[in-house]
Amino acid sequence: MSNASDVKVKRSIRGRRPKFHDDRAIDQLHGMVMAMATEMAVLYERIDTMERVAAARGVMLRDELARYAPDEAAQAEREAWRQKLLERMFYLYREELDDRLGGESDAQYAGFLREIS
Repeated sequence: MSNASDVKVKRSIRGRRPKFHDDRAIDQLHGMVMAMATEMAVLYERIDTMERVAAARGVMLRDELARYAPDEAAQAEREAWRQKLLERMFYLYREELDDRLGGESDAQYAGFLREIS
């Protein structure tokens, strides 16, 4: 039995995609910027919360973070997260490429992510 997190389901938008500008590339860029802005807002709030909770308990987290050096396991986890971020950022490009090519293999997509990271 496989874990639910191991199952890969392709999430695709079907039907017409929203169009706000004459140039589709601007719409794609807008989508990427909005996705990144959302991620940044969530991260800011989490970091701010952690620093405030730690400070209330007498731990100066900002100083600790400045001295932190991640081990190999932490670096691997960060790289996996970074790959997921790239997948979200380039989602619309992948969808357009998929539409033009009539389908995309996992190997093609993995190669694309390797090229841009």
